[in-house]
Amino acid sequence: MPAAIIGRFRSLSLQRLERVEAGWTTLIQHDGDIALAAEVQQDLHTLKGDSRVVGFNDIHLLSHKLEELLSVAHRRGYEVPEEFDLVVTMAVRLMMMLLRTRDGASLGGIDVDGFVQQIDELLAENPVSLIAATSEAGPLSRRSIVQMEPLDHVSPRTQQRLAAVATEVFLQQLRSAGDARARLLEVWGALSRQISEFYAVPLGPQLARHQQAALVLARDLGKEVTVELATGDVRVRADAADALDTALLHLLRNAVDHGVEAPEARERAGKPPAGRIRVHLRVVNDGGEVVVEDDGRGVDLEEVRRRGVALEYMTPSEAERAGEPELLDLLLRPGFSTRVRVSDVSGRGIGLDAIRTALARVGGRITLSSRLGQGMTAVARVPQASRRLKVQCFHARGASLVLAVPATYKVTSRLERPLDPSAPARRGRAPFDPLEALDVVPGEPREEARGAGGEGGDRLIVIERDGFEVTLRAGGEPHPRTAERFCPTGDDYPAEVVLLGDMEALLLRPELLGALGGAGRR
Repeated sequence: MPAAIIGRFRSLSLQRLERVEAGWTTLIQHDGDIALAAEVQQDLHTLKGDSRVVGFNDIHLLSHKLEELLSVAHRRGYEVPEEFDLVVTMAVRLMMMLLRTRDGASLGGIDVDGFVQQIDELLAENPVSLIAATSEAGPLSRRSIVQMEPLDHVSPRTQQRLAAVATEVFLQQLRSAGDARARLLEVWGALSRQISEFYAVPLGPQLARHQQAALVLARDLGKEVTVELATGDVRVRADAADALDTALLHLLRNAVDHGVEAPEARERAGKPPAGRIRVHLRVVNDGGEVVVEDDGRGVDLEEVRRRGVALEYMTPSEAERAGEPELLDLLLRPGFSTRVRVSDVSGRGIGLDAIRTALARVGGRITLSSRLGQGMTAVARVPQASRRLKVQCFHARGASLVLAVPATYKVTSRLERPLDPSAPARRGRAPFDPLEALDVVPGEPREEARGAGGEGGDRLIVIERDGFEVTLRAGGEPHPRTAERFCPTGDDYPAEVVLLGDMEALLLRPELLGALGGAGRR
């Protein structure tokens, strides 16, 4: 399929899934709405057909299963238990993740077939008995109290296209003067700020999204819980933010359901009746880290050991030798749960496995620690948005503009005297019409100047890598710096604007300058 078709499929499908998720929330809040239910089913049916055409087979399969789930919910008048709600939500989130990360091939690290099996098991249960089995947990949880705004999703390719437009505006304002330049500067500033926000998503607001949901769940389970948040200015890539969103959803649910005890049980253990969950966000090395701590019952490692054998994750001898790290790792395995009976909140072993899978896909990880009777700590770490880049920079010839190239290129400087000092310098033009200060030297040999600073000589910057070479006229010697990428264009675009401290500079992609002014490979 052409890239343009795949790109449009991704964009439209993400919009459809956002409508499906919002529609599903409204349906279970208000016990169904015929017109809205029809719109949700239509979006799903269209997504199912489109995904098959473009070869996104996992999306096609999950769409089909989600249609079946919604049909069951419709027959029940959308009176569904929390577990049913969770599976629908996770199916939507999984499809969103698949749409952002691959082109229809199997996605490594995510067990789509295993998740489909979980859906099939849910569908196979008798609807009446499923609701009856969950009645012990009290009234069914609703999300009418919890208003969770969807994340602002902009695909990386769209971000790059916007950044290319912003770069053109930046170049045009350099060539302009007076009111025109002032207006272009204002447009450039607005565009670059917006793109920078898309590029690195702040994690703090996402923590607050889940706080109220945890309190509602605790109320439904007859528990008293306080949720304390400590946030900082930690930013990560959009896909890492999505993974962390999944992690927080399950970690807070796990802390409320499995961790914090009922008030009477806490009092018997000498604890205050209200449990406490603390969530704090911090920067560690090159990553953003979210820590979820509870003061609940902790993990009964002996029970985990027994369940590991019963569910055939370990042999009896392996279980006997297993230490705390191996036993806690079982909690992250697909289908593992210490609950023998399925409830409306847990028992199917979906949650912690989903966390590890989502984090691993973006280069993140989760670690668990526990103290029996005192609580558990879960640490989810994701990489920060990579914004710093080593560069070689130099002043453009005849302009107050700094040019830069990545430090992976070899950059050298020399002086050269023109053959005809009276002849005007030859200038090249890039596809995006850059400043005339960006001079590309033609490929013909020239007489090299004798000695530095020879009269009439030009400062030349030679940029080389992997057999490619291009020479630019410059206004100064090259020197190393560290640049910050805040408005990143794609690798197929000739330039982008970066920051060198507080100063804006133009980062070049030298291979794309080969067609300028006759310069090229030598």
